[in-house]
Amino acid sequence: MKFLIILALMFATILGDSTIDITYANVPLLDGRIVGGSPVTIEDCPYQVSVQLLGSHRCGGAIISDRYVITAAHCFTIWPASWHTIRAGSSFHNSGGQVVGVNAIYNHPNFNRANLDFDISILHLSSPLSFGPAAAPIPLPTQNQYYSDDTPAVVSGWGALIENGTAPLQLQAVWVPIVNNVRCGALYEVEEYDVTDSMLCAGYMSGGRDACQGDSGGPLVINGQLIGIVSWGEGCARANFPGVYASVSYSRSFITDITGI
Repeated sequence: MKFLIILALMFATILGDSTIDITYANVPLLDGRIVGGSPVTIEDCPYQVSVQLLGSHRCGGAIISDRYVITAAHCFTIWPASWHTIRAGSSFHNSGGQVVGVNAIYNHPNFNRANLDFDISILHLSSPLSFGPAAAPIPLPTQNQYYSDDTPAVVSGWGALIENGTAPLQLQAVWVPIVNNVRCGALYEVEEYDVTDSMLCAGYMSGGRDACQGDSGGPLVINGQLIGIVSWGEGCARANFPGVYASVSYSRSFITDITGI
């Protein structure tokens, strides 16, 4: 019986069942899509990768060196690193590019699965990536770098395009403005969710454009610099609920400790 339960959980995880990753009392469920965006090619976002479990797209991620990828800690549960791969250098999550194994998964030591605080993970790849126009590392911000309100940022991923729809094969991207943490926290306080210092927010108060669970772990970028990792939100693209991202600058020292970058 225990084996059957584990097997069922494994297939639910592979198929992207949101109840496996996020069943926490203090974090809303995410419904998984880039909304209001457009198809892009990998040359537009050469840092973007698909993080895969047993060959199926699981989360997004970003290349930060030829041996390291950064993504969200909540993308990983009980499955060993060796079951994961990343696909880089392709506009499509199911074909093309380079597929490389994962040697190790380093979740932030302060990652809190209850509220997704410090929702950052670093993957050490089993072999180096080959760089070119379709695969390249993205620069990182300095520790505690500040981003002003309404600064435009771009988020990308392979999440489904419409509610209850199927995920696209081609990479999608959408522009969203930065929302300061005080304002974002006040909006989420209504639902009793915490926006902590390790997080940052981006989105339109009117809704309509956003990223959610299908894009978890994917990059939020300002001026070619990685500033956030897709983490959580109330539904997706809802008015007055910006997307919430793990702040790369807030966890900069952790990234350096693991990668030397």
